[in-house]
Amino acid sequence: MNRFYCKCGSEVFFDNRFCQNCGVALGFDHKTLNIIPIEPRGKARYQSLDLSARSFKLCANGSEHSSCNWLLPAEDENELCFGCRFNRIIPDQKIIDVSPPINHQRWCRLEAAKKRLLYTLLELKIPLSNGWSDSKNGLLFDFLENIEAGSNAVSEKVVTGYADGIITIDILEADDIARVSARSALNERQRTILGHFRHESGHFFWDKLFKEMELGSEFEQLFGNPDKNYQESLNQYYEDGPPSNWSHYFITAYASSHPLEDWAETWNHLLLIFDTIETAHAHGLTPMKPEIQNLIGSLDVWNDLVIVLNQLTRSIGINDAYPFIINELVSQKLNYIARLIESLHQNTTIVKPEQIKLYQE
Repeated sequence: MNRFYCKCGSEVFFDNRFCQNCGVALGFDHKTLNIIPIEPRGKARYQSLDLSARSFKLCANGSEHSSCNWLLPAEDENELCFGCRFNRIIPDQKIIDVSPPINHQRWCRLEAAKKRLLYTLLELKIPLSNGWSDSKNGLLFDFLENIEAGSNAVSEKVVTGYADGIITIDILEADDIARVSARSALNERQRTILGHFRHESGHFFWDKLFKEMELGSEFEQLFGNPDKNYQESLNQYYEDGPPSNWSHYFITAYASSHPLEDWAETWNHLLLIFDTIETAHAHGLTPMKPEIQNLIGSLDVWNDLVIVLNQLTRSIGINDAYPFIINELVSQKLNYIARLIESLHQNTTIVKPEQIKLYQE
């Protein structure tokens, strides 16, 4: 992510609603991907304090619930911002008999992760619409809870996942203890809220954007047959575990469970790598910005950066920031997805990757 600055010159951050130095109000403009200092101009209207002097209004989720800092053009008929219009169900905000109001905290944490995902997708110029305006190809999010997690709950157990244009996130993923417990139970190297959003977005874009492309045999050569029985594959994975040599072929053990999980895990790591390199470059830690059209060069930068990141976190006394190995085949998978994304901009077909090593089941 890039760096942002207030009119006073102080650095401000993606989630900020006010400058910590001068106190001016801030808002994020998704069209320019920038945090903008604003000041009130009449009823529920704000003017940017830059040279453009544009007129905005606050997202209703920000003005009413303090859960969003995104802006809308003042003349926009919508009350919710571009990012919040992707929501279908949010955690029950009527549960207020606990202190602090836990569901509000959960929603804010989920919303912050979702907005970071949207920022990266917008920066990569990946076609993106919400399911309210585009019922066929749009995306919506359900933030749901199990019965034991609150009073307004669905009758079936909530499972984080994707189906038919809807990404469902179990709101307990916003609770650190529950998330760490799940990571331990599933023997995962890392489990983050943002990682869930990135992973499930990979399923969405495969379903709505990529699976209908003329990909030829390249996808199957790298990932396997996407039509392989999904439930049987997952049942086998949870019963028998990953193959002993999974790290030779996959970025995570879970990626070995099914070709589409391999795709989604690899997609997740591509977004992670792109965003982290951009952040590092913005802070002067890397010599180049990430380039989707030159992922090989970006991966060289990433391999050097990861050493620094992991050594820093070890010095702090916490787990490695990136406890994964990008082997040769994973690098080819990442490069393949990067070229798919690039083809969206150029309206071209995908060049066949060279020297593909097949995974033998």
